[in-house]
Amino acid sequence: MAFEDVLQLLRLAYHGSKDERTRATTELEAAVQSPETGPACLLTLLRAGVEPSLPAEQSLSALLFVKNAMLHLIGDDVVTGTPGFLEEMESLLFAGMFRLPEGHRRVLRACIMNVTSGFEWNYLGELMPLIDRDLNSVGVDEALGSLELLYTYTKRFKTPGLVPTPLKLQVCSVLVRKLPEYLGYNDMRVCHVVFKLSECTVESGLQLASSKEMSGDALDGLFRLMLGFPQQHYEAAVTAGGKVYAEYVKCLKRIAMVSYAIINDATRRKKPAPVAKHFLEAHSAAFLSTWQQWLQLCVSSADRHTHHKSEMFALRYVKLCTLDETLYTQHLRPHAMELIERLLFPYVCFNEEDEAVFADEGDLADYVKYMTEEGFGNAELSTRQAASNTILALLGSKKKFHDPAALLQALLGTLTGGFESADVTTAASSARLFGFLHLLSILRKFVKEAPAIWEGQMAQVLMRYVTPCLQPSVSFIGVRCKAIVVCQRYSKAPMPSEADFASFMQMMCGLIRDADMRVRLAAIDAMCTLLEMKRARPYLKPILVPLVEECLTFLSKVQTTFVPLVILHLATHFAPELTPVMGKLAHTLVQHFLAIMHDMGQQEADEGVALGDESVDVSMYEQATFSADALLDAILTVVTSCGENEVAFMSVRADALRLVKHVLQQPDSFDMMEKTLSVLLHVLYFSKTIPPECWELLPLIFALVDSGIGVDFFNSVEEVLDNFVSRAPVEFLGDTALMTAAYKMCEKMLIGGVVCVAECQMAPAQLIEAMLHTAKANTEHPGLFDPYLAQFVGLLLQSLIQPDIQGGDVRVRIWIIAALLDCFYYNAAAAFSVIVQANAYPSFFDGLVFFFRACIDDGAAAAASLSSNGAGSAGSRKKKVKRDDAAEVVENLSLLTRKVAILGLSSLLAYATDPHLTTPQQQQRAAFASRYVDPLTRIVQYCIFANEATYAPRCTLSEANLEKIKRGIEDDIEDYEMSDEAVLGVDGGDDTVEAYEDASDDSEEDVAVAQAGLEMDEGDDYESPIDDINEVEFFLNWVRMLPQLSPAAQAAAHAVLRPESDYLRASHTAGRYRHLCKELESAMKEDFQTRAELTA
Repeated sequence: MAFEDVLQLLRLAYHGSKDERTRATTELEAAVQSPETGPACLLTLLRAGVEPSLPAEQSLSALLFVKNAMLHLIGDDVVTGTPGFLEEMESLLFAGMFRLPEGHRRVLRACIMNVTSGFEWNYLGELMPLIDRDLNSVGVDEALGSLELLYTYTKRFKTPGLVPTPLKLQVCSVLVRKLPEYLGYNDMRVCHVVFKLSECTVESGLQLASSKEMSGDALDGLFRLMLGFPQQHYEAAVTAGGKVYAEYVKCLKRIAMVSYAIINDATRRKKPAPVAKHFLEAHSAAFLSTWQQWLQLCVSSADRHTHHKSEMFALRYVKLCTLDETLYTQHLRPHAMELIERLLFPYVCFNEEDEAVFADEGDLADYVKYMTEEGFGNAELSTRQAASNTILALLGSKKKFHDPAALLQALLGTLTGGFESADVTTAASSARLFGFLHLLSILRKFVKEAPAIWEGQMAQVLMRYVTPCLQPSVSFIGVRCKAIVVCQRYSKAPMPSEADFASFMQMMCGLIRDADMRVRLAAIDAMCTLLEMKRARPYLKPILVPLVEECLTFLSKVQTTFVPLVILHLATHFAPELTPVMGKLAHTLVQHFLAIMHDMGQQEADEGVALGDESVDVSMYEQATFSADALLDAILTVVTSCGENEVAFMSVRADALRLVKHVLQQPDSFDMMEKTLSVLLHVLYFSKTIPPECWELLPLIFALVDSGIGVDFFNSVEEVLDNFVSRAPVEFLGDTALMTAAYKMCEKMLIGGVVCVAECQMAPAQLIEAMLHTAKANTEHPGLFDPYLAQFVGLLLQSLIQPDIQGGDVRVRIWIIAALLDCFYYNAAAAFSVIVQANAYPSFFDGLVFFFRACIDDGAAAAASLSSNGAGSAGSRKKKVKRDDAAEVVENLSLLTRKVAILGLSSLLAYATDPHLTTPQQQQRAAFASRYVDPLTRIVQYCIFANEATYAPRCTLSEANLEKIKRGIEDDIEDYEMSDEAVLGVDGGDDTVEAYEDASDDSEEDVAVAQAGLEMDEGDDYESPIDDINEVEFFLNWVRMLPQLSPAAQAAAHAVLRPESDYLRASHTAGRYRHLCKELESAMKEDFQTRAELTA
């Protein structure tokens, strides 16, 4: 394609009519995508892009097309396989950086980064001599181009391991010496790149642990350069104004970023880099002073937006200085109140950015975004949050040298004075009142840790200073909304009397009917906390209907996460009371969810209509994603809340299935799949009979797994299929086509070479178990699984010899073996026969014994311990041994897998030792009895008593929960407190952060002991016919047959078995646990029905 033809197509692609743009873009893309014409066409475009004689608009269009084509159109194999192409492209890109204007260079740098990262282009050998030359004869634009080109490569230094350390050190040594000379241009653009390169140099130093590679004082020249710059150039930048001042602020932002990175390393890593350690000693105090001065200038500036990023890093620097004893005790704590009142408090007051949000009552989208970003505990997105976290860091409390009590008292005194003098009739006073309310809201953690204040004064503070700000007579909406936040944060503070709490709750409930939509929305947000308080729920019952209606109204106005969250809480805590509106709730939630999904799909379809189009509003798309996720959570909760109410469930089922079908038909809705499948799971579980609409979804589910998309959430797929099997065993297990599809899925997941998390690779074995348990229990249709047993046993045996499974997570092997043991439980004779026919005897059983060897050893050790009369202290001391896979097996066994092992091995022992049976495998059975009775009995015995140890504390807990239900007692949800790590930020390095360690390290062991046996078990959410089988009694059925067995079998068993009283105790515990589970479930149903009847 000729040069002129390319330019003509380019002109039309960017500036023609709609049809011309489409046609020209298609032709250009086709030319670049072709292996034959692509390289030549791309070079033609690149030459046009770096040609100074062409009109700037045309050359810039060419560069933009090249940038996007390199990313999306031309393949790497074409680039490397075309002789001379890569070299020519590199030459054009390098030369272009020295002769093109700034806007063009920005696009060129994107192209250079692509070639550098994709094809390992290292141009430093050619560039560094130009950087290190005499600058007297070099113009500012040429110098700027060379520095930008250098930064394009050296920004890779910030990623550890990407560039060899010797090369980084070589470049850094030149930069430390040469960069100060470039400031002589007195051009803020050059200064900005100088400090970006300084950042790369400092980041390289922070990656070095040895002073032999870079001494602690190696970067002192750069630190002095950065320290002197702000004051030396401030007056000139302010005088020049405009772009010069904007570039000056960018320089300070970069310096602040560098200083923050190094103080972060110095204060938050156990072993700081030598340069960071030296910086803390030699320069940190000077930088602290610099940033305090800068913040003072920014606070008094009329244009706050210009300084935002520099302020953020300056505030973060001050915040981390609280972690160093010298900086805190000598420079911060003596002036803490002055620092808070003069520098930090102005940032938390109502400002012009808040004004823009509150200006239009009808624009709720911006307000919701503001609420989300300003929410307590979120990342630092605003100077208000950064200043708030700095105040909290000044209070500290985790370091010995911190002084939180005295500083808190001083702050509360300032707050009291501020509230006393507040005047809501003026804008300035209202802005400060907003700040005082915000300050009170962030101090809750510290106030709560002071019992005298929390229990004795907070209720009075709320009633005297905060609740008056909620009144409709306060015209400043920002103050009213912030007062709601304070009430929400302190809603759990002790009230003097129930009448006071009732008054407080009535006031909060009244806000749901406020005239201002923003106040109503803030009140709905506050309900998330109030709904967690059992004490508050009786006061919420009268407003349930208006609250639900208000939530549904807002769903149609704005996309939020907290409105669906309130609905979630309502459905969780008031399901019986909301029975009449559950159908409406589900319908509305599903409608809004589908509408958001449609809008997101449209936005994705519209994205990139024209090459290089970046018009898509990412933040709005993200907000829609969060809102859709919250809606899905609420829908799931509404569905699960209807489990005890058939009428309510039937009113929501159709809408729930409509949602499920829509998501399953959109395979790209990956993030929604797991929760959607959970909705389907509960629909199946609550349906007395599975409706046709559910059966119609099975092909979609099978297709998801077959395509590979469903591999990553196969654990959720398994749960759904489990419910199909358990709710309709004859229909599912009796359908050859369905069982063939199920087998293919399991085969793909186990031996198909898929890559997924362990939970998903365990799921096929769990599905096989579910089918076996269901078929075994179905006495009306015996043998349901018989046609498939050999096939599935073979698959499980094959999977055990897969290298990825043998070398992977031990839990996968546990579940595969558990499924094989379940095959013995289902039909021991048939399963044993398949193993013999597959030539897996005796290797499978040898492997089984080896796999569970720690159970065998543990059982033997326990028996020896019981038979001894006690050992000396030296003998009882635990040895520290290296953890191996045997110990890992024991650690990862659960109540469920141990129970399955007991049932399966007991069935196998009964079959293999039965003297009355005559089978084709008689020889193997005889050998089995003499070889495996001892170890397998030990495994069963270990599982029995390990389960007993877990059942016992669970029985105690179940009895306590049962008593609570009978007495109407309900636990409050724990308060959420912002962690110290969240205050400090996430950049703590790769070491354990010791800056804010929990002082009560010794308590961890006590907590672990207290929680022993009470952790969630992987079988807790799994209902199965084996639940009602007492596994100890099942084993004892075989033990009681021992007198009828051969002498060898009897001898092997008696050598292992513990006293009968031990088994009877374990049997009683297992039976008691199951009885309590049923009684607890019955009590919960009865409680639900009672509440529902009261509502009716």
